[in-house]
Parts: sequence; C-alpha cells; structure tokens
Amino acid sequence: MRSHKGNTLILFIFDLLLIDLCILGAFIARSASQEYLGLVPLGHGLSLYLLDKAWIPPVIAAALAYRGSYGTVMTVWDELLLLLKGLFISFLVVWVILSLQKEAEAVSRIVITLSFIFMAFLIPLGRMGMKFMLYKIFGRRRQASLFERRRGDRMNALKDSLNKEWYSGYAIVNNLYLDSLKGRIDTCFVPMEYADEETVKALKHKVDNMILVSSISGLSFMNTEIRTFLTKNIALITTNNGLLSRRRVVIKRITDVLLSAAGLILFLPFFLLIPILIKIDSRGPVFFVQRRCGINLAQFKMIKYRTMKAGGEAAFEEYLNGNEQALKDLKERNKLKADPRVTRIGRILRRTSLDELPQFLNVMKGDMSLVGPRPDLEGALEEFRDSYRMIYSRTKPGMTGLWQVSGRSDTKYAERVKLDYLYVLNWSIWLDVIIMLKTVRAIFGGKGAY
Repeated sequence: MRSHKGNTLILFIFDLLLIDLCILGAFIARSASQEYLGLVPLGHGLSLYLLDKAWIPPVIAAALAYRGSYGTVMTVWDELLLLLKGLFISFLVVWVILSLQKEAEAVSRIVITLSFIFMAFLIPLGRMGMKFMLYKIFGRRRQASLFERRRGDRMNALKDSLNKEWYSGYAIVNNLYLDSLKGRIDTCFVPMEYADEETVKALKHKVDNMILVSSISGLSFMNTEIRTFLTKNIALITTNNGLLSRRRVVIKRITDVLLSAAGLILFLPFFLLIPILIKIDSRGPVFFVQRRCGINLAQFKMIKYRTMKAGGEAAFEEYLNGNEQALKDLKERNKLKADPRVTRIGRILRRTSLDELPQFLNVMKGDMSLVGPRPDLEGALEEFRDSYRMIYSRTKPGMTGLWQVSGRSDTKYAERVKLDYLYVLNWSIWLDVIIMLKTVRAIFGGKGAY
C-alpha cells in the first residue's frame, strides 16, 4: 500500500512538472513565432504563467484526478482516454476561472491553448516513461491476489494475462480463498464467474481494493455504468449497444468516409510508386480483385495490389501435395507462411500491409469499413457461417480489426469469431482509434504478416 501511495505521489508531482514544461514550451513558441506570423508582441513575461497563475497546474492535475487517471488504470489505452478527457475538462475550467477573474484578456490565448495541445502529447508519453521506470525497472508494482472459489482451480492463464499487463501497476503474487482470509487484503482480482452476492459481501469486509475481471469476450462490458437505487435495494449495470444501434452505425459510416478520404490523400505517393514496382517485379496486372463476404455475407469485389505470381496455381498445388501442416494452416487461417506464389515485392507489401491500400476505395464505395471483421472468402467461412451471419449483419468487413491487432494471420478462425463478437457489441469511436493505432504497431512489428 505504501508503494502505491508513493507511486501516485510521484506521478502527481511529475504531471505538475510536465504541465509547467508545456506552458514554458508554449510561451517560447509564441514568442519565437510572433515576428514571422505578424503577431502582436507579448506584453508580459513567463512569470505571469509560472508565478501569478501558479494555480493552473494544480487545477489541471485535479481534473486528471477527477477523471480517475490516478486510480485503477489497466492499459495505456485506458489511461490515454482518461488523460484526454481530463485535459479537455481542465481546459474549460481554466478559461472559466480566467473569465471570472476578468483576466482572460491579460493572458495569451495562443499560449494557453498551445500549452494544452503540448500536454495532450507530452503527458501521455511522460506517463508511459515514468510507469516503465516505476513498474518495469524498479519493480514498484502493487501486490495483489487472485480470488479462487476452490483450492486447486489454479487460474494460471488469467493470472499470467494480468501480470503480463505491467502498465496496470499490479502484480498478482498469490491466490486467495475464502477460508484463508486473515487480516486486511490490499487488492484482489475476482473473476466475474465467482462474483455472486455472497462472495462479494464476504470479500468486501477484508479487501480494500476489489477488482472484478471478465475474460468472457462474447459479452459487452466496455462503457458500462452502474446505477443504484438505495430505496429499492437494487443496482443496475448499463452498457451501450455497440453496433446494434443504428445511430452508431451511421456515425461509423461518416467516420469511415472522412478518414478514407484523408487516407487516399496521405498515401498518394504510394499509389503512384507501388504499381511501378509491381510491374518491374513480375508479369501480370497491378490489382488483384476477388469476391469476398461483405455486409449480410453478400459478395462484393475487394481490390488489393497483386502480391502473387500470375499463373502460380500449379506450383501451389505441388506445394500442398502431402504437406499436412500447410493444409492445416490453410484451413485454420486461410493463409500460408511460405506461399510459393508470393512475389518478392509481394512479400514486402504483405509485411507492411501496403497491398491493402486500394481498399480505401472499397470503404468509400460502402463495401467495407476501416475497422471490422475480416473480409474473407465464402468457402473459408463455411464452418463458421452461422456465427458470422449475425456479425456481418451488423457491420461491414474492415481493412483492419481486432483479429489483426491480436496476431494478424496467426489468429485462428475460432478466435476471430470471439474477437469480432467483442468488437460488434462494444463498438465506439475510441475503440476504432485504438485498433487503428495498434494496427500501425502490428505492421511495424511484422508479427503474423505473410
């Protein structure tokens, strides 16, 4: 417990220093650019912000605390969202206070606004670096227990998953049982399937920080809120409907069009260069068009850059003949690690996912989404057709998805079904942002790309 309070204090002080650093950077940037941009020279110095307005950093840190950024944060994505929300709230609060003090005109709007823009980047990066030092280098993780109903259950997979997420600051060091409760327990993770009323009441008497954890990927637990009615002695746990809501489907479509248009402009140099490289490397067309399963499992023409040799089917059949492992991989993933049909430039395109750039056109047309389940061949989905029918009835296939950031081609179909259900039931714009950011990391890591 002592190390946890110490870690929180370290993060709080570090945030204050980062806020001051951002204000300093914003002031220097404003002063250095005023001559080039034709701005009116500042009539005050840096001391106005660091001394006269010394209340600004504590107010910002208080807003971050209010949003829970010093509480239980399991992943870097959770913390990033909390920090951005906290910074937005503090931005409004700072301007309200300045207005009430009638000092909004005394400060530079550019300095204040630019400070918050710097904070949106520097504070999350600073948090990552500081937590890496605290938790990975110095081992200052908060010791926790994992509750088990009976001795011998040994939920090692769940324990390993939680311990692997070092960013949470928790380290599970032992298992906890009801008959072994002695004294106070600081933190205990309780699997959802064990969280009945009697167990929770028994643990609450002894556990200071109880965290329910669910590994049920088919249920919607993201974006939940709890409503209590003390007079009725009941509690309600509400969740959003993900892509089961038509309004969210419309929002997702608008987001797809805007971001795809931006992607077509951003990657324009690649659209000009890649066709030339494909033509130099091998004979055949630049594009590869294939019918894939789309919305409601209806067929659509998906377009990619060609990555295989034209007329390479004979070599492919010869490679599969008697190769049991290749046949198994083809059935489970519909891809092979060492496909003899792939060209030299094709391997590079696949590894970097640049072969999928033309799918921006599919997104603009409405056949695909930026994020969603994998667009696959009808035959490849034969075994999981019933499971995927509900998924594809709610969302279009995506250029990327949970399947890609969870292993890309290494992810088996049975696992993809669970991931796609999780995505449909828990969709939000923030979830799409996380998946797209993690896709970039997966591409650079090259894992599962072939």
